[in-house]
Amino acid sequence: MRVQKILLLFFLVCQAVSGARAGLHDAYKFSLLDMNNGLAHNQVNCFLKDSKGYMWVGTNGGLSRYDGYQFTTFRHDSKNPHSLHENEIQNLYEGPEGFIWVVSFSGISVYNPKTEHFATGDLSSFMRAYGLQSSGFTGIFKDSRGDFWFMQPGQGLTRYNPKTGKALRVQHEAGHSNGIGSNSVAAMSQSRQGDYWVLHQNGLLERLNSNSLQVVERVTALAETLKGATDNLTLLTDSDNDLWISSRVRNAGVFMFNTSAKTLHNFTKSTPELRLKSNVVRGVVEATPGTIWVATDHGGVSIVQKQTMQVSYLLSHANEKNGLVDNSVNSIYKDRDGIIWLGTYKKGFNMYHPDMFRFRHYINQPGATQSLPYNDVNRFAEDDKGNLWIGTNGGGLLYFNRKTGQYTRYLSDANNPNSLGSDVIVSLLIDRYKNLWVGTYTGGLHKFDGKKFTRYNTGSADLTNLTDDNIWEIFEDSEGTLWVGTMREGLFRYDHASGKFEQYTMRNDGTGLQSNYIAAIAEDADKNLWIGGNNGVDVRNKRTGKLTQFRNDPVNSKSLASNNILDIFTDSRKNTWLATPEGLLLYRPSDNSFQLFNQESGLPHNIVLTILEDAKQNLWVSTLHGISNVVLQQDKTGNLTASFRNYDESDGLQGKVFNENAAFRTSGGELIFGGPNGFNLFNPNKLGKNLAVPNIIFTDFQLFNKSLRVGEEQDGRVILTSAVSEAPDITLKHNQDILTIGFAALSFFHPEKNRYRYKLEGFDKDWRETSQGTRQATYTNLDPGEYVFQVQASNNDGIWNEAGIQMKIEVLAPFWRTTWAFVLYGLLGVVLLYFIREYELRRNRRNFLREQEKREVAQMQELNLIKIRFFTNISHEFRTPLALILAPLEKLLKTTTDPEQKKQFDMMNRNSRRLLNLVNQLLDFRKLEVEGIQLHLSEGNVIKFIETSVQSFMDLSEKKNIRLSFYTQPDAWYASFDMDKLEKILFNLLSNAFKFTDENGKIEVTVTVQEEGKAQDGFRILEMQVQDTGIGIAKEKQGKVFERFFRNDVPNNMVNQGSGIGLSITSEFVKIHGGQIFLESEPGSGSCFTVRIPMKEMTPGSLETEPTLLEEEEAVAGILAVAEETSSDKQALQRAKSRPVVLLVEDNEDFRFYLKDNLGVHFDMLESKNGKEGWQKALATLPDLIVSDLMMPEMDGIALCTKIKQDPRTSQIPFVMLTAHKAEELQVKGLGLGANDFISKPFNFEILLSRLQNLIAQRRQLQGAYERKISVETSAVEIQSLDDKLIQRAIQVVENNLEDSDFSVEAMSRELGMSRVHLYKKMVALTSTSPVEFIRKIRLQRAAQYLEKSQLTVAEVAYKVGFNNRKYFTKYFKEEYNILPSAYAEQHKPVQEVE
Repeated sequence: MRVQKILLLFFLVCQAVSGARAGLHDAYKFSLLDMNNGLAHNQVNCFLKDSKGYMWVGTNGGLSRYDGYQFTTFRHDSKNPHSLHENEIQNLYEGPEGFIWVVSFSGISVYNPKTEHFATGDLSSFMRAYGLQSSGFTGIFKDSRGDFWFMQPGQGLTRYNPKTGKALRVQHEAGHSNGIGSNSVAAMSQSRQGDYWVLHQNGLLERLNSNSLQVVERVTALAETLKGATDNLTLLTDSDNDLWISSRVRNAGVFMFNTSAKTLHNFTKSTPELRLKSNVVRGVVEATPGTIWVATDHGGVSIVQKQTMQVSYLLSHANEKNGLVDNSVNSIYKDRDGIIWLGTYKKGFNMYHPDMFRFRHYINQPGATQSLPYNDVNRFAEDDKGNLWIGTNGGGLLYFNRKTGQYTRYLSDANNPNSLGSDVIVSLLIDRYKNLWVGTYTGGLHKFDGKKFTRYNTGSADLTNLTDDNIWEIFEDSEGTLWVGTMREGLFRYDHASGKFEQYTMRNDGTGLQSNYIAAIAEDADKNLWIGGNNGVDVRNKRTGKLTQFRNDPVNSKSLASNNILDIFTDSRKNTWLATPEGLLLYRPSDNSFQLFNQESGLPHNIVLTILEDAKQNLWVSTLHGISNVVLQQDKTGNLTASFRNYDESDGLQGKVFNENAAFRTSGGELIFGGPNGFNLFNPNKLGKNLAVPNIIFTDFQLFNKSLRVGEEQDGRVILTSAVSEAPDITLKHNQDILTIGFAALSFFHPEKNRYRYKLEGFDKDWRETSQGTRQATYTNLDPGEYVFQVQASNNDGIWNEAGIQMKIEVLAPFWRTTWAFVLYGLLGVVLLYFIREYELRRNRRNFLREQEKREVAQMQELNLIKIRFFTNISHEFRTPLALILAPLEKLLKTTTDPEQKKQFDMMNRNSRRLLNLVNQLLDFRKLEVEGIQLHLSEGNVIKFIETSVQSFMDLSEKKNIRLSFYTQPDAWYASFDMDKLEKILFNLLSNAFKFTDENGKIEVTVTVQEEGKAQDGFRILEMQVQDTGIGIAKEKQGKVFERFFRNDVPNNMVNQGSGIGLSITSEFVKIHGGQIFLESEPGSGSCFTVRIPMKEMTPGSLETEPTLLEEEEAVAGILAVAEETSSDKQALQRAKSRPVVLLVEDNEDFRFYLKDNLGVHFDMLESKNGKEGWQKALATLPDLIVSDLMMPEMDGIALCTKIKQDPRTSQIPFVMLTAHKAEELQVKGLGLGANDFISKPFNFEILLSRLQNLIAQRRQLQGAYERKISVETSAVEIQSLDDKLIQRAIQVVENNLEDSDFSVEAMSRELGMSRVHLYKKMVALTSTSPVEFIRKIRLQRAAQYLEKSQLTVAEVAYKVGFNNRKYFTKYFKEEYNILPSAYAEQHKPVQEVE
């Protein structure tokens, strides 16, 4: 029986220890840093946080400095005298001026933070600066006043005041009872009252008065225990002023001296009242007031609660996340921010602070019987005892007794109908009757009464029962009605009285739910039921039962952001919130809109899973990136604004991702969030906040992306005179323009969450915030000047160091921007101004002379222009007499039969035309001077044209007895060229050749078409050579022959009648063609002019498709306006049977007489001497045609043409304009006003007569056409078959779209209302032609009609019938009618009768 009691007691103790261990693990979570993070060695012997905030870690492999992000390691280097003395570090202290004293077994090293060098070896001179007498060293203690106490073996104590620089020695004096008991002090501490406790190496403990430094209390109990042996002891004064003493070399546990009771206690692993895990104590710290941490070797950490004098143990366990890494704790240190640093023997060091891991994490721990049995948690519910029901994702149902820490597990049993139907629990609810409702996946709904589970599933045939075994949501409304949401079958309402369910689902008529998948159910402040699924939200009105539906509208930003609803929650402010994959939504009932909060607003992720509210009316939401505390505030307008404080795994959460609906608020105000790795349970009001303002330091300075060291030279200069952490002033040259500054906030609470902003005063206008993980700023191309770089930082909880740190940076100006340079610039400026003044005076004089010269030149140019205008006007006047000479000559040539007379007439005609060419040449020169000349291309046989032009000089050849030869290769070549300008080029070259070639000389004209000049665009080079045996031109003058008014010296026997402008005009005409002209000449041997002109090659067949010049003129003449039928029309009809009437308007009496005399043979002539008189006669007589001169008094030809064409009574009368002007813009203007033809003087009378007869004939044809159009003929009634109607309809469709070149078979089939295949078969059966050929045939038939009856050109007809390519039109027309379109039109042209 006694053995059974002992075993039972042992079991209960083990259970208690196990429970304590499990709970202790959850309460203490650590961060771990080791060699994998950059630590010098995994054996950590000591710690020190210096005044800047750096954490120094002494290891067995060197010294590491930690800034929260990275380690900087210092080691011994035999080649570097400024390196560490030894790598095995035993202790660390900070002395005056921030020097770090590094203690090792073999000596001391002192680190200078300004130079980043270590002083080693003989430090006696260094130590004398602080009043120290020897190089021995035990430790340093800094008191509350800022004084430093140095402890040296055998030297007592030395107090150093850093403000005054004075030192005071406190030593043992024999016979002095109030002095310290020995000169070998091991440790010091200070009480809350300011007195000093001094612990001697022999164990003697003394208290010194802070003012007199006299011993006021002496304790010998420890010394008596040690029995006079010296030891390396540590001393800690806790918040109760009690002292804790330990020894690093003696296995004696820990001693506590109660300063009030004056008692000394020794705690070891064998003391019954407070038992340690190990007697090897490595240090003692007070974690919080009354909680003492004792670090032991192989015993972990013993945590002593002074109030109860109970101890708990913090031990390392395998596979424990964020637990103590090793039980061999080698050192312990608590910094001023409350962080406890635990150095281990082999595994680096741990960091602990209660606010580092703020959320208690419940997770399955192997070996811990009272840990969570299954990690993946889906749902929670709380009973009236405050215990939790936990639904897992495959681990059944758990009942957590929070007082005992024990879990009861309920699993599915296929053989037990009273068990769960499935181990996957997705919904839980305890109703007002204290029934537990359990919804499962595939297992149906269950009600648990504490003993058995009652199942509600699809097994019943009654339609009022549940029809889905996937129970996704259970909700009890304010009236106690139970609502059950399923995965596929919609919503069910449970009737407690009958035990039946009423189903609500989607309906075809749109009156039901929007979705049968129910994921969330909630009740708003008006007791309306909100139902969410995967297709929006349904709101069931409590009073009417009607549904209001909300869905996403892409064009409405205030609509539901997503149709997928994950959770619905109504807070204590009566606001309704929705969790969606697009963020958190707040419903605004005033306008039925939703306000969206998402990642841009501050949430850690857009996918919000579950919503809870804490006691302060703030929301907590779980997301795919942790949880967020949504702090709500109401502005003056009543709108809610939100700020977000986000937490992640580094804060102790179970994981990054949480489970949907796995959240719960307990009756005590605690919040629970669950996920795949257990759950977190916390009280929001007890979450700590890191209020420590972080220190900031500069960590790096880079120039051109290279880090600089202290004292390192760059371009012969030292930039960093002290360590960058000291924020030294930095001076840079102007070309050292790429710099990077690194910085860090020395806050070790999740340093990855620290935030930074910086500004370079003098460059930046506003603060710049860095992105996460960035701790540096880069600047380039800074202008010379002084700058101040400032940095501010915040800790992980947003507490900012507003003061920040700063560094002065000066960028030196280059030499040319220094003060001396500007003085030199000033002197140079004075000298420069003097020379500028002199230069300006001289320039003004030169300008005056130049302006005077310009005025003289302008006067000469004006005089020349007056002369040119005079000659031009004279030339215009020459053209009319020449016309009067040439026209009668042509008539005499045709009527004379006497050979001698004909010979004389030929000579007269030839010289008159030569004179005309000279006049035209002068006019062309004037046009080149003032207006410019453009090409007017026409197509034809260029070889034949050149040959004809050369043949016109045969009479001159015979007269001067000069042999004129013409050679060509090939004989014919069709191209596009300007006939007028090419003729003038030949005329000038041949005229010069004949002029300067003596009798019996020779002139050769050679024309070739160069094959090598052929290109892909169809251009080839036409080369003409005019070679003579004349006097030649000297080589030095050949470059001037193409200059205006140049004349070459000629022999006395040769009279030069040239003007000097012929070759200049020739050169300009060649350039207009894009060609070149060359001269080869030798004095006495003759000259050879070579002209090379690119021309576009044409084929003879293609010329048929283009309208000729005559056709274009006739086409323009054929466009007549149709006037209304007036009395004038009747008069015209009466005259149609007699001769046509022509009105001649001409101011030159001789020319008017000539035309009247010659045209009177064919027409009835009326005459007027000016435009005004002509207008009156036109209105009175309505002639068949009007011929008018351009330049006339009172009213010129342009004004007369305008009146004729704008008046409906005369607009149909053809109008022909005669002029001696060759200006093309006048011709364009006249034709634009409606003139039917434009003929330049002098002209060939036969051409004039033909054009006038054509115009009159065309007008009569147009009148006949109009007469036929107005005649109405009734057609006989015919009975048509359906096929005939189809063909007629097809013809009508094509004719309606005749001018549409894009009209296709598809368009035709749509118009006829049949498919393309059916149309093709029908057309082939009825017409033996395809639809394409049918359309083309109708187009060609209409084209033939236009060619027969209209005055349109071939090109215009082609476009009018829907051909957008004239070549294709010509091809198909010839295939249809076996004749070219132009020939067809010529054949059907009406015969003109001339009376």
